Amino acid sequence: MDELASAIQRLPEDKFWLYLVGVCLASLASLYFYFRFLWRYRIMQDTPTSLIRSAAQGYNEFQGIAKLLPGEPIIAPLTKKNCVWYKYKVEEKQSHYVRGRSRTSWQLYESGVSDGVFFLQGKTGKAIVDPDDAEVVHSISDTWYGSTPYTSAGPRGFSSSAFGIGRRYRYSEQRIREDDFLYVLGDFKSFREMELPTVDESLAAILASWKKDPKSVLKRFDENNNERIDSAEWEKAVLIAKKELHEQKIQPGSAQIGNLIGKPDSRKPFLISTQDEATLTRRFQYKAWASLALFFVLGAGAVWAINIRL
Repeated sequence: MDELASAIQRLPEDKFWLYLVGVCLASLASLYFYFRFLWRYRIMQDTPTSLIRSAAQGYNEFQGIAKLLPGEPIIAPLTKKNCVWYKYKVEEKQSHYVRGRSRTSWQLYESGVSDGVFFLQGKTGKAIVDPDDAEVVHSISDTWYGSTPYTSAGPRGFSSSAFGIGRRYRYSEQRIREDDFLYVLGDFKSFREMELPTVDESLAAILASWKKDPKSVLKRFDENNNERIDSAEWEKAVLIAKKELHEQKIQPGSAQIGNLIGKPDSRKPFLISTQDEATLTRRFQYKAWASLALFFVLGAGAVWAINIRL
């Protein structure tokens, strides 16, 4: 302790105040995170778990199983594995000199996060989950290295780094798999409560999208090859658009999807987690108390350093 006090007294004036401001900012940041974690803990404690079939419109918490929607799968870009959600980043090793010494650091090369929607299958029904802007606690996390910015193998597959050719790039990927347990805290809406387009509005949207590509419209509907769409040909186009709209509405399983869970309009947290509620509340509680303890330690250290210096 005496050595630390002596070191503080020997610091140049500008460095002392720079370090002191840094410690004070870190202390305030710790206090912010204390309230942030405590707020999440209390919201989870005060929000009862709802059943999808009987849930009220608005902010709710749900538990269920992650399921993919029919159609295009969600594929993680680095491992090429199917999942319901992913987040990835590629970092490049950079070398630079600081005060005559060579230092290395990892600089972000590329990153991305899934925006695809998926199902939450509950005991009494299912709901679509839109993960945009959600705070996600994933189930799988992989990190590995390679010599190219775009990996050709997963963490346990063939790669050049396995033979010592190069470890210039670091790949990180987090995923939620299909059939993983999910805890979701967010805004719940039934489709019947949402402002969906009418049949006429949907038909108009289809026709408008066709008109944006006149060449394609001519190729598809210009039966007499006069380089224009006459009234009879346009009536046929409208009938085809109505048929496509009707087929979209009666796709198998589409009538069963009636709910959406997404980001709340308020500042309440939007949370998607593969950990259960009890584990999450303990996690936030521990983080809150650790942040508060760090706030007091850093604050006391700043006061002590000022007393030593002055």
